Amino acid sequence: MNKKGVSLLIAIAIIIAAVISNKVISASKEKGAVELEASKGLLVNVVYPQKETIENQYQGTGKLRAVDRFEIVAQVDGQLLPSAREFKEGKSYKKGELMLEIDHQEYKMNLLAQKSEFVTLVTSILPDLKSDYPDSYPIWRQYVASIEMSKKLPTIPEPQTEQEQFYLSGKGVLSKYYSVKSGEEKFIKYTICAPFTGVVTSVDAEAGKAVRSGSSLGTMISTASYDLEITIPLANMDQINVGTEASLSSSDIDGQWIGKVARISGDIDEQSQSVKVFIRASGRELKEGMYLNAEINQKPLENAMRIPRKMLDNNNRIYIVENNQLKHLQVDVLTRQSDYAIIQGLEEGTAVLSTVIKSAYDGMPVRVNE
Repeated sequence: MNKKGVSLLIAIAIIIAAVISNKVISASKEKGAVELEASKGLLVNVVYPQKETIENQYQGTGKLRAVDRFEIVAQVDGQLLPSAREFKEGKSYKKGELMLEIDHQEYKMNLLAQKSEFVTLVTSILPDLKSDYPDSYPIWRQYVASIEMSKKLPTIPEPQTEQEQFYLSGKGVLSKYYSVKSGEEKFIKYTICAPFTGVVTSVDAEAGKAVRSGSSLGTMISTASYDLEITIPLANMDQINVGTEASLSSSDIDGQWIGKVARISGDIDEQSQSVKVFIRASGRELKEGMYLNAEINQKPLENAMRIPRKMLDNNNRIYIVENNQLKHLQVDVLTRQSDYAIIQGLEEGTAVLSTVIKSAYDGMPVRVNE
């Protein structure tokens, strides 16, 4: 190899050595900078909560259920008449309005026969009453004359003496009377009228359908008022009583309604340590099954602080920054509102960590992002 070739190789070697040396020096500087940065601590954000008087509202969500609900059940046997064609889901009825009829012609004839037998029986004892109980005779005669076969049997006259009562019992007058009255009460059950003003929510009846006593025919609810069931933590129950007002709203429709606590459950849920509260509400826009949000005003919280709820752990502890280090601190949590926790037990001006650090620990070095 000539001198020119040797010189070229030496030059290349010098260039390679210079590049490698430069990279090593740069890497060393970067490593030193990283180590220096790590020694100063992780860059974090903090908040400085101040003491203030905070409006206190308990917020809960629940589902509406009608206060008045009527399960319509057949109490006699028979066939549903054509009135059942109008008995449909969503159909509204006023109190006392006819809803359903069960064929009663045969039973009506039997009832009329019983009334006729009763009238015949009472008529047959009138001569004996005239001779043995003259004071009662005109009363019973007037009673028989007042009976109308198409109307309910009038109330039977009271016996004047004990002997008269024994006589009427022995003749079967009293037993026959109560048998007819029982039949009249059963006859009423062939006609089903609305127990209140409301709407039909489910239907199991069709015209011409044969039903038996106990058969379910449908469900009717009143649209006048509803109960909203929510659960409230036991810690918030000291200011809630029957009659406490609540502001109600919906996430789906516009509007706001005022309700009042109507009932409070007598037991406590062991798992959540909460109590069921029922809020009575009414409104044209309200319907059974709607979900409503309830807000109940409570006594304002004085000398309280507001911190991000996410910074509170399950044991009601937070991290504060002190001397560029994290420090675990126990606080007294009064309540939670939306994304915030309302606390006491913290001095004003304390730097509360607001950056979520999964691997945080007591004494961890940090730098506050000013």
